Amino acid sequence: MRAVDIVSNLYQAYADRDIEGALSRCSEDVVFRWIADPRQSRHAGTAHGKQEFLARLLALDDDFEYRHFVPVEIIDGGDKVAAQVEIHMTRRATGEEFIMRTANFWTVRDGEIIEMVEYYDTALAASVF
Repeated sequence: MRAVDIVSNLYQAYADRDIEGALSRCSEDVVFRWIADPRQSRHAGTAHGKQEFLARLLALDDDFEYRHFVPVEIIDGGDKVAAQVEIHMTRRATGEEFIMRTANFWTVRDGEIIEMVEYYDTALAASVF
């Protein structure tokens, strides 16, 4: 399976809120880097391994309702995949609705995701986290 298909399938599972299924093609030692100032979000930083990645995603799911998850554009770079994603969210604690736009960069090796780096609107995150 091509890397772009692996990432596309992950996005579809995540949109369906099958968080564990979304990570099925991640290597056990996958690295997830959420690029942000940790003073702005307790979720910022690096998760090492599939279990830490899963824990980070489940914590986000506890804090936010994901109403709509849309990969706006996915760019196939062979074993590197880039995506622009639009996420319609509600903060569970306040009911505040907003749209978060992210840029994701994936690395796939031997049919498994080994790294994901995400950038997002830090000013928006600071206002809702």
